[in-house]
Amino acid sequence: MKYRSFVFAAFFSVCGLSSVSAHGSYGKTQSAKGGQNVVYVSSNGSDSQGDGTAASPFYSLNKALEGKLSSDGSADTLFVQVAPGDYYMEAPLSIETPSSRPVVIKSQGKEKPCFMGGICIKGWQKCENGLYKAYIPEVLRYGFNFEQFYVNGQRAILARTPNVDWFFVKSSKETPIVKGGSLANYAVQQINFEASDWESMKGLSRKELKNIKFRFYHKWDITRKNPKYVEVDSARIYMEGRGMKPWNLIHKGSRYFMYDYKAALDVAGEWYLDRETGYLYYMPREGEDMNTAFCVAPVLHQWISVKGEPENPVKNMKFKGLSFQYSSYMIPSEGEEPAQAAANTEAAMQFDFAENIILEDCEMLHTGAYGISFGRECHQNRIEHCYIADLGAGGIKIGEPYLRATTRKVTSGNVIDNNIVTDAGHEQPCGVGVALFHTRDNQVTHNDIFDILYSGVSVGWVWGYNEDSASPIPVLTEKGETETVMMKKHSPSVHNIIMYNRIHHIGWGELSDMGAVYTLGESEGTKVCNNVITDVLSYDYGGWGLYTDEGSTGVEMSNNLVLRCKSGGFHQHYGKNNKIENNILAFGFYHQVQLTRAEPHLSLHFKHNIILHDKGETLVRTWDKANVDMDYNLYWRTDTTSITMMGKSFAEWKKMKEPHSVMLDPLFKDVKNDDYTLVSRKNIRKIGFKPFDYSKAGVYGDKEWCEKALLSPRKLELFKKMASIRLQK
Repeated sequence: MKYRSFVFAAFFSVCGLSSVSAHGSYGKTQSAKGGQNVVYVSSNGSDSQGDGTAASPFYSLNKALEGKLSSDGSADTLFVQVAPGDYYMEAPLSIETPSSRPVVIKSQGKEKPCFMGGICIKGWQKCENGLYKAYIPEVLRYGFNFEQFYVNGQRAILARTPNVDWFFVKSSKETPIVKGGSLANYAVQQINFEASDWESMKGLSRKELKNIKFRFYHKWDITRKNPKYVEVDSARIYMEGRGMKPWNLIHKGSRYFMYDYKAALDVAGEWYLDRETGYLYYMPREGEDMNTAFCVAPVLHQWISVKGEPENPVKNMKFKGLSFQYSSYMIPSEGEEPAQAAANTEAAMQFDFAENIILEDCEMLHTGAYGISFGRECHQNRIEHCYIADLGAGGIKIGEPYLRATTRKVTSGNVIDNNIVTDAGHEQPCGVGVALFHTRDNQVTHNDIFDILYSGVSVGWVWGYNEDSASPIPVLTEKGETETVMMKKHSPSVHNIIMYNRIHHIGWGELSDMGAVYTLGESEGTKVCNNVITDVLSYDYGGWGLYTDEGSTGVEMSNNLVLRCKSGGFHQHYGKNNKIENNILAFGFYHQVQLTRAEPHLSLHFKHNIILHDKGETLVRTWDKANVDMDYNLYWRTDTTSITMMGKSFAEWKKMKEPHSVMLDPLFKDVKNDDYTLVSRKNIRKIGFKPFDYSKAGVYGDKEWCEKALLSPRKLELFKKMASIRLQK
């Protein structure tokens, strides 16, 4: 791999210097020889001496676009041809002035050029206790800092204690200093721990404690902070910031671990950066030779930043056959407050006011936070056939996670098709595979989403029902500040399509209250259909396959195959007029389907479903009390236990709720090996179930692409081991 010596310009984002960008503000450049519509980029090129021709290419994408976004009245497409090779980015590709012509940035061949937002670390020396160290002068010279590190393309672990799982908080106390509304605007938290868990902290100096961080787990998100003060002898820390939310308290029994201090560096694969000396320490994994290892510390927070204007969006750009790797994420100096879905976290590729942007056959790997975000007013964009993996948070965000006071249209009409999103949540386990916030009319189809720590797909961002009268609603102003405005609460997230996706092996027992597909708020026209969902494992409660949460309304969930979810195949917290029909919901661990809140209106239609299990309860919570339209379902247990429904015999339940439902073997071919094809349709005809071809779910294309969407045997075995642990709790 080509090694490009470190260039100080790579610290533009670290030191606050302005980056070179394709703003078109540098004046016209001479057209490249061989055609004014083609510019060439090569890893052997030069931004200072090249002219963009095939014979004398540029090195960076910024230089390739500089001054060329204007076509002087011509509508000809500008092609940027990128030769294979490694490109160490000194600044993000930044576009803020819309182009008057279409732009295609693509690989010259089948091999993907690799754009890297990090620097190589070399010069390793063996030192004490099996560690190696490398000196990075820029740490002292420029204050260079990073919280991710990679060896041979594998994410290393920032030194932590304990090495696996977590400790538990002993007690806590919060003192409000500046009162606010329901939460203090400023408060101090005292968190107490078991002294026996703090052995690795003993003897550390104030300097050594300066950078130590804590990650606290809540139900569905986390808090990460650098304490203001650490008392090692008392096993106590003090933190400051906003008051804790009642649903995200740090209290007795809360899980946590400590990280980012050298004394915790005690197992292979861990690392630590000493900011006082500039040395990076690492303990190699088995088989790693630090004399030849390819080591990267990320520098850039973003690879691409595209931001048009409200009345003049950036349009008609295509990125094809490119690989983007290594982006940085640092927790803010004030810490990181809990946020569901890591909603406010940045992305390595950020688009705002953008239309008809296409990301095709690209890779986005090794991120500090999310991979891609189409945020404010992004319309008719496409992400297709992309491999999005090794993610600090989640994979893809669409729309914004806050309402605005303006009446402008929300992000809409985007397509996410035939992508692989995997290995997510390393920094923020609450990141989502694909998160649709305030956005409408999007399609999420034929994706494989797996090996992530929270929900697979999240749709909607309003808790509760729409309101006819105005009420105080927090909105984001044009200045980026939050203020409360009197307005009607209304969810714009409607008509989103989640179809033919394969979502599996999510949760990994790290967080709770998740769904492979999770919906929020009034979502008329939203369809969740023909998906295959398997193996959802929460830490505690709430590992569901299909999950209509607070206020979900008008959602259709049909023709889904849902298997092996810890808390059940389907759960509705509360909602209106949802259609849950023609699904196969099989082998939930604790129970199969759940309805939590009984409301006077019609909550849902639950018909023509097959519910199959060998353990746990069939129906739980309020099915007997709620206003539901349920009938024509087939229930079957593969063990010898008789089925009871809400404490009643099946015969009693039929008389009470489901007169046409049956207790029969659905006659699937081989459920032990996940073959849900039918030997006979004799029994399913009794409930009007219509067979569907679940093999169509997931990515499509050549054999190599489809095999890339398979979880490795090693990861499958790890998941089974984790499930055996978590399911004993």
